[in-house]
Amino acid sequence: MRTPKDMAWLRKTASFFPSRIILTANNYRLFDMLEGRSRTAGALAKAASADARGMELLLNGLVAIGLLEKKERKYRNAPVASRYLVKGRPDYQGDILRHYDTLWDNWSRLDLAVKSGCPQRKSGDHESFILGMHNLALQKVKKVIGSLDLKGVKTVLDLGGGPGTYAMGFARKKIAATLFDLPETLKISKRLIEGSGLADRVRLLAGDFTKDDLGGPYDMIFISQILHSFGARQCVSLLRKCRVSLRKGGSVVIQEFHLDDTKAGPVQGALFAVNMLVNTPEGRTYTPAEMTSWLKKTGFEDRETKIIDETVLISGRKK
Repeated sequence: MRTPKDMAWLRKTASFFPSRIILTANNYRLFDMLEGRSRTAGALAKAASADARGMELLLNGLVAIGLLEKKERKYRNAPVASRYLVKGRPDYQGDILRHYDTLWDNWSRLDLAVKSGCPQRKSGDHESFILGMHNLALQKVKKVIGSLDLKGVKTVLDLGGGPGTYAMGFARKKIAATLFDLPETLKISKRLIEGSGLADRVRLLAGDFTKDDLGGPYDMIFISQILHSFGARQCVSLLRKCRVSLRKGGSVVIQEFHLDDTKAGPVQGALFAVNMLVNTPEGRTYTPAEMTSWLKKTGFEDRETKIIDETVLISGRKK
């Protein structure tokens, strides 16, 4: 006899319904249009150059999943939408939703990725990816940096730090921060850093960390959500390069998705490994044991592991 619990997998199969509704609403900037005012479906359709019937059905779907409220024939943002989906708000997440919209196209080729073992990237939007990383990092930067041992740390390298969210976080702690990333990425992060008033505290260093010198020496190198894009050999090679760029007694800190020893959980860590199958030649998520073994192999001592929510921090020191 089947039970509702037995059929939970079927509900997950249809979970793309609300996902696609949210992504489409974000693409049309509906939450911006509805902030601080109520509007009819007809008015929104006209403003968005969309079909009236299509807009009404989309809006009703947003009401059903709790992002909009409806009174008579007018719609307005629910509090959660006002907080997270209106551009300019401190907790804005619209950029990462645009990145997810790009991933939607790539994930549609998962069958081919599994068959071939090769990435199936057919869409990309670099700016939404970098700004989306900023959206996510803002939610946890204080907690992550607050958990680190910063005693004696005067210089830090935010390696492949994208938008520079963590570099700015270190700078606010009066630590001299260097953000190392590709030139096209630094054009985006420069805007964010200048907008934060921290341009004089964060140094930008352009390059490809798989090929170029990292500079230094630094007291700490922070590697956040980078290693999952590469195979194990490349990760070990990068950690060796980091060790060369650290002062004696300096530390490396890795932040990654938490994946337990079964490699099948927690959910986010396991599912993100599939994202790396779709989007990279060799990447996947890694367990703390795997990353700790790389630190040991590359000569880092005093290795420690901390789990913070859905991420893990792995650190080691250069003796």
